[in-house]
Amino acid sequence: MKEQTLMIQSNYLNILLDTATEFRISKQDLINKSQLPSSFFHEQRVPEKIKFSEWIKIISSLLELAPETGIGYRFGLNCRVTSHETLGFAMLSNDTLGNVILDLQKYFNIRLHKMELNIHNHNDKVIITVHPLYQLPKDMEIEKREAIIQFLTEAAIVNIITNLKEITEYEITGMQVQVMWGKKPYHSGFEKRLPSFKFNQEKNQIIFDLKCMDLPLKFSSKSAYIFAIHHVEEEYLISQDQENQIVSLVNKNIKLVPHEGFPTLTDTARKLRVSERVLKRELMLANTTFSTLIQTKKFALTKQLISSNKSIQEISDILGYSHINAFSRAFRGWTGKNPRDYIREQKTGSGYIRPLH
Repeated sequence: MKEQTLMIQSNYLNILLDTATEFRISKQDLINKSQLPSSFFHEQRVPEKIKFSEWIKIISSLLELAPETGIGYRFGLNCRVTSHETLGFAMLSNDTLGNVILDLQKYFNIRLHKMELNIHNHNDKVIITVHPLYQLPKDMEIEKREAIIQFLTEAAIVNIITNLKEITEYEITGMQVQVMWGKKPYHSGFEKRLPSFKFNQEKNQIIFDLKCMDLPLKFSSKSAYIFAIHHVEEEYLISQDQENQIVSLVNKNIKLVPHEGFPTLTDTARKLRVSERVLKRELMLANTTFSTLIQTKKFALTKQLISSNKSIQEISDILGYSHINAFSRAFRGWTGKNPRDYIREQKTGSGYIRPLH
């Protein structure tokens, strides 16, 4: 992923500025150090999202003003579940810790942390490995690069841990963290709030007992989750499409007409005022097709309808399929399963087991 395409929601800047004040660093200190305009730090003038390059400038300045202080830990602790807005509300309202983690695996990088989570189990343990998706400037000094990477990784790991603890009343047993760098002096000041850390490891990982995946959540609500995850999926589609405007425009214009279906390529091209040939070419350049975008929308909507307890026949009719068999074939193409098996897994709470192997 190209570094310049990454964006950070500006609400995280406010949390970062509040964190900086805990270390006696003012806005003016950051303005002077980062050489960003003062208007950039004005709450009423900051855009909804800021460029990742600007975010890195602020973090780099912060680390120079407060080196070796554990400010990455503190920032991770200060980002509460609700700081992540729609993703946070989806986490809060889900049913089990396991399903929260599956959502994080897919959607974790659309908010603050531009990282990928790889999740698997081994010897009755869940292992979450953290990989960066961002790219730092190639000409950046090695020491500065390492400090920024450590800040971003510390913040992400600590944030995951504290958010998971926040959403369940039960203890997440067997939890430990493995990181690739050596133990820093500031770590001892945070030990009471964090699980056991192992340093100088091969990977950056969070590990805990597999049985914890079944832990229920404090504020589970099926209707609230359906509402929240719908908006998360919309945000995800936009984040995936941000490199190509035509893809974003197509996604905004392919809306379901209940019991009729989605618009055709011809309909969409006409609405966007381009020829079908041009639309096909632009989508091909964006490494996708109109059919792929339609199928993605159909599957997302199907999951929402399943969650709202619609029958398979009702879902097939709403999506505009001529026969339930046609819908079943499409569903097997999306999931590798028939709809009845998929729904049964969702109801028994076993839907998260297969992806972990």
